[in-house]
Amino acid sequence: MLMEIAQPTLTELFKSALARWPSGVTIVAAEAEGERRGMTASSFSSVSLQPPLVLVCVDEGANLLSLLERSQRFVINLLAEGQQAVSNHFAGRPSTDYEPLNPDLSIDGALATLYCSKWQLYPGGDHRIVVGQVEAIRLGKAEKPLVYWNRAYHSLR
Repeated sequence: MLMEIAQPTLTELFKSALARWPSGVTIVAAEAEGERRGMTASSFSSVSLQPPLVLVCVDEGANLLSLLERSQRFVINLLAEGQQAVSNHFAGRPSTDYEPLNPDLSIDGALATLYCSKWQLYPGGDHRIVVGQVEAIRLGKAEKPLVYWNRAYHSLR
């Protein structure tokens, strides 16, 4: 008797392909009507230098999305090597009695913090593409970035 071997779906292959591409790790944060939230995101990119625009892709089911829709501003923190606990906290594995967000939504130890005004939200399949205009930047220490590759954190050598 011949057994059929299940072939991976296009979605499974796509996820495996993307896991082979390293990326930095960011925390996107927003506040609206007194509610503050942050979310770990690796789908971050620059868009334009003039004006300075960046984008981040947010899952349609993410709790942060409703805040991004209601808020006119958001913050993107570029994480440094060693900030895995911060990334995990905002990736659905929160630590109790731990609040990494400062009042201005920055994170201590971040390589850089980008303060953005909302430029536009665009549909993007099961995600929303959030474009922001960078209005201010706070640079942290020039250290190594937190890198995510093959479904795990890695260090640059």
